Formats: sequence, C-alpha cells, structure tokens
Amino acid sequence: MNDKLLKPVDDGLPMRPNNTHAKAKLLAMEGYINRFITSMCSRGWRELYFIDLFAGPGKNRFGNDEVLLGSPLVALTARDSFTKYRFAEIDPGNCATLSRRVDSSERRDHVKIFQGDCNEVVNEIVREIIKTDSVFVEGLWSSLSLAILDPEGLELRWDTVEKLGRMNRMDLIINFSTSGITRNARKFLNTGNTEKIDRFFGTTDWQAAYREAGGDKTRVRRALLDLYKSGLENRGYEVAEPPASDELVFKNKRNVQLYTLIGASKHQLGVEFWRDAISKIGPSGQLGMF
Repeated sequence: MNDKLLKPVDDGLPMRPNNTHAKAKLLAMEGYINRFITSMCSRGWRELYFIDLFAGPGKNRFGNDEVLLGSPLVALTARDSFTKYRFAEIDPGNCATLSRRVDSSERRDHVKIFQGDCNEVVNEIVREIIKTDSVFVEGLWSSLSLAILDPEGLELRWDTVEKLGRMNRMDLIINFSTSGITRNARKFLNTGNTEKIDRFFGTTDWQAAYREAGGDKTRVRRALLDLYKSGLENRGYEVAEPPASDELVFKNKRNVQLYTLIGASKHQLGVEFWRDAISKIGPSGQLGMF
C-alpha cells in the first residue's frame, strides 16, 4: 500500500493546481474541521457526518513542490473520526483519484463517494440523514453534520444549501465567489439570461440589490454577499453582521476580491469554532501567526 496517499506529499496521482491565496482557505477549513470533530466526537450523536460536495481529487498542489490535503482527506485523516463521510465530485477523473486515496484509509468503510452533480447528490445524502434520525434511539441525539461547499463558480444552487439547512444540526462552510458572481451578474443582466444566478441565490432579489448598488464594485459585492447571508439567517444560521468581522475575504495580488469564506452554524459553539479557526488567518486571507 502506498503510504503517501493520505499525506500532504506527492503520491504520483493527479492533484488540483492552486494559487497561493488558496492556502489560507484550506487552512481555515482544516482549523474548523479539527475543532469540530475533536469537540463533538465523544458526545451522544446518532451519526457524525462529514459532507463535501465539491471534493476534488483530495490533494492540492502549489507551484512545483508544496502539497496540501483537500478537505475530504483533512477530515479522513483527523485524529478523531466522523462516523460517516459523504463526498461528491462531478469530474470522473477526480472521483477516481479520490477513491484511490480513500481506499488506503482504515476508515474507508465509512466513506461513500458519489460521482455526479452535487445538486442531485445532495438529495441522497439528505434522505440518508433523515432516515437515520427518524428512528428514536434512547440516549442519542439526532445526527450532527458538517458540510463543505467549495464551488469554483456558480455551480452551487441555493436549493441545495436549503436542503442541507433543513437538517436539525448542520454546520456549513461556504465559498462565496465574489469576483465571479459580480462579474457574471452584469453579464447576465445585460443579456437577460439570469437563470443560473437566480438558482444560485434562490431568488431574483439579487437583481434589485445589484441595481441599487449603482454599479460600484465594492457596494455590489457587499450587497450580494449580504443577500446570500440573509438567506442563511432565514434558515436559522448565525452568520457575521456588518462590518462582517467573521468573514474571511481572499484577494489576489492586485487587491481584487476573489472569494469570501462563510462559516454558518445554528449553535453558538459552532460560531466560536469558526471565529477561532479564522483568527489564525491574517488580513486579505494571508496566513497569520499560529
């Protein structure tokens, strides 16, 4: 067995190429995952689910030499264990690569990998959680879950977020692609073809928010992000209020916002985990001092 498959090293299999700014995102996710599972694993849950709907191949390459584990392998190799791991990946090649890496884990029997669109896969995952929690088990609470939603653009539909949010105990980490969304918003409005971004927000209200921002890029980003976060709040989540001190904003070398990482929990303890995890990340998504 290749003992490199679950380590942050080159194991000879494909990896997801990344730019430097993605390091802090991965470390913020890792910080939350570790705090979450370490604190929660010894409590009386039916199941502890880790869900990643954009799982990728499991590893990320930076330049020629540096390798970081993706969130699926971070969760799978954590000291403490989730009881169920559910990964979705639409690309067949990435899916096959992730499967090879997962197969080398002692926890592989607790993993299920879906090759397909996350917006369809989520239905099966949610049905499984509902079925698990539908049977009363004395002394056990309903399942606790953590879902990572890290799309590259507008692939994630709002109804997928809502389906996860209907679960009793479901923490979320969401990558909100500020640059991609604001760039496409103008294009979609100009062409009148708004269906894709309507599905992303789950409403057409983003159109009014965009127009009210008057074309100013900073105001547009803020307005659209606040609209998205208000949807989370309506599902019972606590998220950051302006000035958004709990958001983790990532910028490129030209100081252009690329994406914002949102942590959302229905419990104060989850909010504390998130704030602690991102406290290690400095301004503009740069690595801080640990």
